[in-house]
Amino acid sequence: DGERMSFELDYTAYLRAKVAIDDEALNKRVYGSFISHLEALSVLKSGPLRILEVAGGIGTMIVRICRDCPSLLEKKVCYDLVDVKKSNLRSATEYLRENIVKEGENLTIFDYLDSADGGKEQFGSSIDSHYVSSRGDGYISCVLGDLQVNLICSDGLEHASQNRIYDAVISAAFLDLVDIDSAVTDLTSAMCESSLMYLPINFDGVTHFEPDVAKCTEEGFTNVVEERFHQAMGSTSGYSRSQTGRKLMRSFAQTEEVSLDSFGSSSWTVFPYKGAYKEDEKLFLHSILTFMEETLRHDDTIDNKQLSEYIEGRRTQIRNAQLFYLAHNVDYLAVKSLPSKS
Repeated sequence: DGERMSFELDYTAYLRAKVAIDDEALNKRVYGSFISHLEALSVLKSGPLRILEVAGGIGTMIVRICRDCPSLLEKKVCYDLVDVKKSNLRSATEYLRENIVKEGENLTIFDYLDSADGGKEQFGSSIDSHYVSSRGDGYISCVLGDLQVNLICSDGLEHASQNRIYDAVISAAFLDLVDIDSAVTDLTSAMCESSLMYLPINFDGVTHFEPDVAKCTEEGFTNVVEERFHQAMGSTSGYSRSQTGRKLMRSFAQTEEVSLDSFGSSSWTVFPYKGAYKEDEKLFLHSILTFMEETLRHDDTIDNKQLSEYIEGRRTQIRNAQLFYLAHNVDYLAVKSLPSKS
């Protein structure tokens, strides 16, 4: 039967591996407009620039922003990264230390993530901050010069709905997990008078692998797997969450509080360039297959033996540098009462 391959998902490693795939996928026009607006805001605003990221994971977006908008670090910035997973926030401290701290600099960390009161007593005494998780799940604050990154353990949309203070609101690869209309309402409510909303990597209905797995070709099993994977994402407000990317257009068309600045495609594409994958690409592909397998394992319409053969066949294709992968996403940038870019 050949060698059976196994893969145990390491979610933090997956998020790290996804950085390069996201860097390639992000719509350059939308992202460039976001960075341009952010630079303009940093110049216009007299006080600290406040940025919120909902479901921020291990901090890959703030690192990307620091890399591509270095002028932002020349003024005071407060970046609130909210995530429900403490393990992500712990990993974020290391990711920030590895990627934004230059030689001779020191990242100061105030850690109240596991304190009994969630850091309520200390919050604001040693650092400049403004929010305590209503659930008492704590936070970590990382300070580098005038940049302060608060890693807050809480529900990001709940946090957004309660804090109308932010100059920019970000949420990447998250909105296909929630109700879009209510999420956009919550994110909009977090925006102060002149501000940005940047929403990249919104899944939009295409997951596709090539070539077919030989054992599953006759039954059309590949198509069944892809269709059922999309259906398993569920539906809300009358649409499938697998079509979040295109449905966001309707949400922005129906709101008067923000206006759409730009949007565009941001597909994930992975293939064996010159007959080989990069190590991060292999880990990323294995992770996607694990997500699919875990999602479909309890689907009564899917035969588990066939599913195992399918997943194992795909993993063999990765090992042999044969698998091509495509997932379609859409990026959005909306603005609220902003002056024109120069």
